[in-house]
Amino acid sequence: MARWSDAIMLQQYYHWKPQLSVPGVYEIGFVRNGEFAPRYVGSSSSSIYVRLKSHWNEYGSKSIAKYYEGRTRDLLYFHFIKSIDGIRIEQNLLKRYGIGRDSGLYLWNRKYEGVV
Repeated sequence: MARWSDAIMLQQYYHWKPQLSVPGVYEIGFVRNGEFAPRYVGSSSSSIYVRLKSHWNEYGSKSIAKYYEGRTRDLLYFHFIKSIDGIRIEQNLLKRYGIGRDSGLYLWNRKYEGVV
């Protein structure tokens, strides 16, 4: 079974381009006391790198872009799972843990992407 990578600072995403130029699922959040605390889950059917780049450049999730207002970006981390089933994994995580409006784990997700 696939497992999450170690946490990586979001500002260093570009150093990981070869490893991230694949389909998969990722979480963005914080590291607190050595533990990853996710706030957003996303996926890509082609390149995790492209999605992380969009979040870093503030044209991905509006919730992540809003977090940047008045805050230091270098506090954000991500981790990922390489998988051709990234979209399905994301949907299962959203169903299991919920989004912000429902007091769920993924506070920065605004909708249940593809979840039925």
